[in-house]
Amino acid sequence: MTTEEDEVQNIIQFINDKYGKDLLDLQRCKEIQKEYADKIKYIESELDLTNETSSITLLINKIDKNVDLIDENVGKSNSLLGDIRNDLNEVDEIRRTIQDYVDKINKLECLLQYLKVIQRIEFLNLDLQKEISNGDDEKCATIFANLCEISRNLMNSNARNLRGHLKETLFHWHIILKEKFARDFEEVIKAIKWPFVNTNFSLQTPSQSNIQRLQIIAEYLLQIEMPEESSSPVITSALLSNFPPLCLPLHYLLVPLKKRFLYHFYGARQTNRIDKPEWYFTQILSWIRDHEDFVTKWIQPIIDRLGMHHIDAKMELMRGLVQLAVEKLHSDIPNLQFDDFVFSHCIDEALGFDRELRETYHYPSTQSSILAVLTQGAVFMKWMKMEHKYATEKMDVMLAPNVYETFQPISTDDDNLITTCADNFMTLLQTITERYELLPQPGHRLQFLELQLELLDDFRVRLLQLVNAETGNVVESKLPMIANTLYYIENVLVDWGSTLHFLNLFYYKSQLENVESKNIPLLDYDGTPGFEMETETVFADILSLYRHMRKDILCTLAETVLIEVKTRSKEYRRERWSTMPLNKEMRSMSLTPSACPLFEILGTRLHQLQKNLTGKLFKIVWQFIANQLDTYLFEDLVLDSRFNEGGALQFKFDVTRNLYPLFSQFSEKPDNFFTQLNESCNLLTISKGSALLLRETLVALEGATGVEDRRGAALKEVGVVNFTPKMAVTILNQRTDITVQRMSID
Repeated sequence: MTTEEDEVQNIIQFINDKYGKDLLDLQRCKEIQKEYADKIKYIESELDLTNETSSITLLINKIDKNVDLIDENVGKSNSLLGDIRNDLNEVDEIRRTIQDYVDKINKLECLLQYLKVIQRIEFLNLDLQKEISNGDDEKCATIFANLCEISRNLMNSNARNLRGHLKETLFHWHIILKEKFARDFEEVIKAIKWPFVNTNFSLQTPSQSNIQRLQIIAEYLLQIEMPEESSSPVITSALLSNFPPLCLPLHYLLVPLKKRFLYHFYGARQTNRIDKPEWYFTQILSWIRDHEDFVTKWIQPIIDRLGMHHIDAKMELMRGLVQLAVEKLHSDIPNLQFDDFVFSHCIDEALGFDRELRETYHYPSTQSSILAVLTQGAVFMKWMKMEHKYATEKMDVMLAPNVYETFQPISTDDDNLITTCADNFMTLLQTITERYELLPQPGHRLQFLELQLELLDDFRVRLLQLVNAETGNVVESKLPMIANTLYYIENVLVDWGSTLHFLNLFYYKSQLENVESKNIPLLDYDGTPGFEMETETVFADILSLYRHMRKDILCTLAETVLIEVKTRSKEYRRERWSTMPLNKEMRSMSLTPSACPLFEILGTRLHQLQKNLTGKLFKIVWQFIANQLDTYLFEDLVLDSRFNEGGALQFKFDVTRNLYPLFSQFSEKPDNFFTQLNESCNLLTISKGSALLLRETLVALEGATGVEDRRGAALKEVGVVNFTPKMAVTILNQRTDITVQRMSID
C-alpha cells in the first residue's frame, strides 16, 4: 500500500516526465497551473449533486428510476410464481389421475391381447384337430406353421406361462403330424424304391406322380419343423454334440440307410469286423455317390421354395451318413487300441475316408467329421505314438548297414543327386503331413509338427553316427552321399516352409509363444507374411543344424584332399628353383616331374568328388580347395623359395598349363581362384629391367599418399591388383637376377 509521501513522489515524477524543461519557464508554469485549475473546477462541478446538469447527477437519477422499476417487476414475478405453483399442483393431480387410467387401459389391453393369443391358439388347435380328422394335410401343415409363427413372435415376451402353453401345444401337434407325415413319407419312398442300393438302383426312373407326392410330403415335413426357440435340447454324447438334427425330409430318407448300416456293421454279422473299417467307410461313400443327385434334384427345390436357403440337402445327406461313421468308429475304438496294426490301419482308412469326402464330394471343413473321433485325447495320443513308432522303424530300415541302396542316387542328374534314403525319408514326412494337415484344431497340427521336427533331428543324428563311423579315405566313403542327403532335405524343408500349411503353423506357433511369454503379439497374419522364408519358418532351427552338419562334411572332404595334396607336394616344394636352366620356348616345356604326384592326386580326388557330389555342393568344395591350395603354394613355395629366370618360367608353366586346366572344366576362368599364384608368376617373370624399376618405384614411394602414390598404378601395369606394395617387393626380392641383398619395406 502506497503512502502519501509515495504519492507525492509519483506525482513529481509524472510532472518531470511529461513537462521536463518546460518547468523552468515561468510563463509555461502559469499556463500549466491554469490548465489544472480549470480541470479541478470542472471535476468539482461534476461531483456537485445539487447541479442538475451534472452528468453524475443525471446518472444517479436514472439509476434510482431503474431500481424502482426492478422492485416493481420483482413483486409481479413473485405473484406469478405463486399462481404457477398452484396451477402445477392442480395439473400434477390431474396427471396422476390420468396415468392411473392409462395404466389400467394398458393392463386391460395386454389382458385382451393375451386372451386373443390364447383364443387364437385354441382356435388353431381346434382347427388343426378338425383338419386332421378331415385328412387335409396341406391345411394341417399351414395351421402348424401359423402356430410356429406365433411362437416366434412371443420369443421375447415375458409371458412365460403363455409361452409354455404354446410350446406344449406345438410339441403335441408336432409329434402327431410328424408321425402322420412320416408314415406317408415312408410309403412314397418305398414306392420309388428308395434307397437305391444293390439291384434296384437305376433300374427304372421313379414315376412323376410318386416324385410329386414325395415333394409334397417333404414340403409338409419342412413346414412342421419346430422353431428354434421352441426346440428342446437333445441329450447326446459330447462327440455327437456338433451334429445338429437333420431336417425332417433328410432324416426320414436316411432311416432305411441307417437300418441297413446297423444290420451289416453291428452285432454278429460277418461284415462287422474291426480290422476292416474300410468296409463301412466304402459303403457310406457309395451311398453318398448313389443318392446325392436325387436329393439335389428333387428335395433341394422344395427347400429353396420355402426360403430355407440355410439348408443344403446334399450336405444334410452327407452329414447324416458321416454321423453313422463317427458313431461306429467311436464304438470300435476301445477294442482297436489293443492291436497296433489294426489301430494304425483304422487311422489310415479314417483319414482316407475324410480326404475323399472333402476332395470328391466337397464336404466342408466347417462340418463335423470323422476327425472328431481321432482327436479325442486318448485316441490322439495313441495315434501320435503309432506315428512315431512306425516312422522310427522305417528309418531303421532306411539306414540299415546291410541295405545297399541306402545312399544310391535315384537320379543321374549331377546337379540333383537325390539319394534313396533322402527320398524315402522326405516321402515319410510328406505322408505324415498329408495325414494331419486337415485336422481342424491348430493345437493338434502343432503336435504333429513337433513330431516331424523330432524325426528330422533323429534322422540327422543317425547320419552323424554314420559319418563318425567312417574310416579310411573319406572321399571314397559315404560322406559325399550323406552331404547330398542333407542338402536335398534342406532344399525340401525350405520349399515346405513357404507353403500355406506350414506358414499357418508358424503363425500359430508364434502366437502361442507370445501368449506363453505374455508378450504383445508380433504378427498380424493376413496371408501375406512379411518375414524371410529362409530364416523365419517352422524349420528354421532344424535347418540350421542340417546346414551346419553339411558344411562340416564338405570341409572334411576338402581338407582331406588338401592333406593328400600337401603330402604329395613335399618334393615339389623342395625343387631348386634358383638353379633351373632357362627354356624360353613354352612349347618344349613339360611339367616338373616332382609335381606329377601332386597333380595326379588332385585330379583324381576332384573327379571323385564331382562324380559323388551334387553340382552345387561340388562347386563349394572345389572352390574351397582352389582357394586353400592357392594360399598353401604361395606361402610354402613362393615365399619360401628363390627363383632364377628359368625357375620362374617353369613355375609359371606348372601353374598356368597344368594347375589351371585341372579346374578349367569347372570354371571358365580358373585363374580367378588362384590370385596369389597368378600375380606371383607375373612378378617373377617380368623382365629384369621392369622388375628393378618396379621395385625402386615401390620403395621410393613408401609413405606417399593421395595423387603422389602411384604404386597401385605401377603394380596394375604388370597385372598385380591384390598384393600390397610391401608384398610385391617381397616377391620381387625372391628373384635371383635382381640383387643378392634383399630390400623390403618395413
